[in-house]
Amino acid sequence: MGLTRIRYMRYARHYLIFTLVTVLLAAGALLFRGLNLGIDFTGGLLLDLQFERTVTIEQVRTVIDSALGIDAQIQQVEPKGAASPEATEFLVRTPELSAEDKDRLYGSLLHLGAYTVIGEDAVSGTVSSELTNKALLAVGIAAVLQVIYISIRFQFRMGVAAVVALLHDVLLTMGVLALFQVEISSNFVAAILTVLGYSMNDTVVVLDRLRENLHSRQKGESLEEMATRSIQEVITRSIYTGVSVQLMLLAMIFLGGSTVLDLASTLFVGILAGTYSSITVAAALWFVWEQSREGGHPGPAGARPARA
Repeated sequence: MGLTRIRYMRYARHYLIFTLVTVLLAAGALLFRGLNLGIDFTGGLLLDLQFERTVTIEQVRTVIDSALGIDAQIQQVEPKGAASPEATEFLVRTPELSAEDKDRLYGSLLHLGAYTVIGEDAVSGTVSSELTNKALLAVGIAAVLQVIYISIRFQFRMGVAAVVALLHDVLLTMGVLALFQVEISSNFVAAILTVLGYSMNDTVVVLDRLRENLHSRQKGESLEEMATRSIQEVITRSIYTGVSVQLMLLAMIFLGGSTVLDLASTLFVGILAGTYSSITVAAALWFVWEQSREGGHPGPAGARPARA
């Protein structure tokens, strides 16, 4: 059976039940395991290290892992005031370290050659709290604006359905990251906002087709048939777009290293959730809501013109 022959909205309530189950599981993962927050959120130490000879990020990472057993965030930067043309400089972010751990780290780094500690700064918890609050505020503002826009452009019910789908995507993404304990850095904020944008774009395409077909329902066509026809007209585009993005993200996950792992993982899970939620959450919720408004089993469209 091809994609264009499936009666998608026949199973709308099943989609919503499945959605509720997955959201509860995600909430459970967040509650019992919690997010593995990096130093951008919890605070830590920022080291500016300059080596006199050429050193790679992986060499520095290996030494730090051997000395302290941690996966530090390392960024190579342009050497400042270096006497040697072969000098390399790195910004290294670690959790808070005791004096003993610092001595062990500095001693281990000598295996890579002579180096200078250009700077040693603490990342305070105040900065981390500010970052968290701004991220939550950004997500909240985005949700409110989406409801307002879609209510004006389409329907209030469509606006609510779209935002429910967005919240589903965010919660499911956070639940999966909590389950697998992927370390969360400031990249997470950008990734979540990207997921919101992608999901909303996909959802608007579906809702726009529902709106158009709602105004031009064929004579004798039920609401379920109209909704199913609308999904059939856009589902191939949604799947192809989602798969092409996911292939790129898989390459980032397996080949990009730990530096972009949280970014790529968040985008992968979020876009996967966003692709299917545009139909199984947003469209299904709107359909169930609209069907109950029309009396559960609406008659032919020709008998009563549909209203937005």
